[in-house]
Amino acid sequence: MPIERVAVYYTTDGTEPSGERGTSANSLVVLAESGETVTDPRVQLPVRHWRAVVPGQPDETLVRYHVDGWSLREPDLHWTADRVDPVTMVPENGRIFAYNVDRWDVPDWWYDTVTYHIVVDRFNAASDEPPLHDPGDITGFFGGTLRGILEKLDYIQALGANCIWLSPVFESPTYHGYNPSDYYNVARHFGTNDTLHQLIKEAHQRGIRVMLDFVANHTSNEHPAFLDALSNPESPTAHWYTIGDWPPYGYRSYAMARDMPELVTEHPDVQRYLIDAALYWLGDLGADALRLDYVPGPSHIFWTMFQRAIKQHFPQAPTLGEITSPLPELVTYAGRIDAFMDFSLTKMLRRVFALREAPLTDLLRFLDERLPELPPKMGRATLLDNHDMNRFLWLAGSNTAQLKLAAVCHLTLEGSPIIYYGTEVGLSQSDDGFKENAYVRAAMLWGELQDLSLLEHYRQLVALRNSHSALRRGARLIVPVELVDTSSKSNSKEIFRPPTNFVLASLRRSERSQVGAYLRWLDSEYLLVVLNNGEEPVRVRFSLTEQLALAGVKVDASPVLSNLLVPGQEVSLTNGLVELELPALGAAILGATQPIYH
Repeated sequence: MPIERVAVYYTTDGTEPSGERGTSANSLVVLAESGETVTDPRVQLPVRHWRAVVPGQPDETLVRYHVDGWSLREPDLHWTADRVDPVTMVPENGRIFAYNVDRWDVPDWWYDTVTYHIVVDRFNAASDEPPLHDPGDITGFFGGTLRGILEKLDYIQALGANCIWLSPVFESPTYHGYNPSDYYNVARHFGTNDTLHQLIKEAHQRGIRVMLDFVANHTSNEHPAFLDALSNPESPTAHWYTIGDWPPYGYRSYAMARDMPELVTEHPDVQRYLIDAALYWLGDLGADALRLDYVPGPSHIFWTMFQRAIKQHFPQAPTLGEITSPLPELVTYAGRIDAFMDFSLTKMLRRVFALREAPLTDLLRFLDERLPELPPKMGRATLLDNHDMNRFLWLAGSNTAQLKLAAVCHLTLEGSPIIYYGTEVGLSQSDDGFKENAYVRAAMLWGELQDLSLLEHYRQLVALRNSHSALRRGARLIVPVELVDTSSKSNSKEIFRPPTNFVLASLRRSERSQVGAYLRWLDSEYLLVVLNNGEEPVRVRFSLTEQLALAGVKVDASPVLSNLLVPGQEVSLTNGLVELELPALGAAILGATQPIYH
């Protein structure tokens, strides 16, 4: 291997570390120890691991570091580390990394949230404003406003949501706002800063928090800093962007989009500008949280500095990151953001319930197998769909029964759920979002256009989650289910246990793979969620007493369980066993009516 020495150069006083080949004038130096050499399966090449330990530091210390490697036998061979930033450009002198020595936790209130996600332009206009309208171009302005949202706060409250995520509200030339022209003012077509402040104030009066969408990776091509940098190489903001021989526009842009020039987020001036803007919305406007757009775009050191500033000024404001990367890369943001959007779960929920290309057993297996890989100190947001993917109902061929079942699963799993506006009333789309993602951001349905049965289902599920701490904060255990054969008087049964080495072989086995259950519990409270993702009714049986003991729940099984999805429906225990029938694409949430404590 050509690399024979590796060194880490670090500072704890806020200055930028520097060094090369083990020596430095301003940094402390730690030489790394060579470890084992393994084959990287992605490239089938040998990779040697190096280990360096930076001494522990006092709380609130910012550690900045730089890593290089070199060859002793070939002096011209020298490298700098840049592994964890696959998107941003490599600085000429190598990447500077950083981490905070901290005791920050995800703000506790986050774990109790049900968030309602709104694309502002597509939701609602106020009663004295022009109503939402189709401009004839799906990417045009439909006329949604902040006052329109304010008038629908009662609707959001009735749904049971206690947090609202607003798409970017900053001044922007586009309806979606994901390319800001001004980070300090609300877009004129949405309202004013005062309007937003009023919306946040009235939401708070209803017990609803407000999360703003913050874009740090790029601006619009109408941002004054960009216009000045583009026209004047000597501009104070010329170093904010990468301008030069960058096809096709002469500057680096997000997704090759002309109207989204990328910021150089490693530059201190850019960091200061973006951080100050974020603090303004949290402080002066009273926002409660920030959803961070396209987290892999800006460098890791940017998010380290960003999180440090947020936590120093607003420790109760969660930062939620949009990270579509695999878990091994996602965990590198632990300590740099509070929570992540769980897109891998979203993909599995959609495969099982919407596309029906995987059985329920795959989902149950997935939930357990990935547990060791999840970052324990990060919160999660869960979702069935959002503004960047085809709506669930579109994928499900408008089958609301599939959506209702998926919602049961979604709102009874771990993580903080997000409901995309309109999903709860049957909003779909007119064309494939892969052609143009604006199709998945259609105008909200109101009045007689809403599916009231679906809306009531969502209200019921959110109310259950809000009233049962076991669903919000509890543990989960997959429950073995016996599939009862109702066609035989002998009452024979097949046993479905947590999915291991399962093979789909027959119709009966196919039915079995679409049936599952899990226990959610916290302290002495427990709920049992039973799902039938099959297209035929099934009768199931399981031992509740055995599962409660396995989970360590300090309460005996109640002799009678209530199906919380069907008021008045009760299920009795016989010798610790529960038996019930589930309709096709049906579910039950069973709760104790008479808990018996040990």
